[in-house]
Amino acid sequence: MPQLKEIAAREAASADLIIISVHHAESLSDEVKSWFDLWLRQKGSRQMVLVALFDPLDQGDSSSVRADLQATAQRGGMEFLAQSEEMPEYC
Repeated sequence: MPQLKEIAAREAASADLIIISVHHAESLSDEVKSWFDLWLRQKGSRQMVLVALFDPLDQGDSSSVRADLQATAQRGGMEFLAQSEEMPEYC
């Protein structure tokens, strides 16, 4: 929904921290990429951090998604942090 997309972009543009949680995939969807573009246009020079969390239970390669998120952070002048993709150890 375009209205919700605009509201979410406006809210993200005023945040200090953005957390993106994703399953392993070959790439981000076009809808997510267009939302990133909308959000970055509204962000301006505001400092923020983009954090990527990858689903540790869904095994797969997410290097392309990680690269896309890192490139988005770089375009927006943001710090980028990513959760380790290794499986957690349980006691």
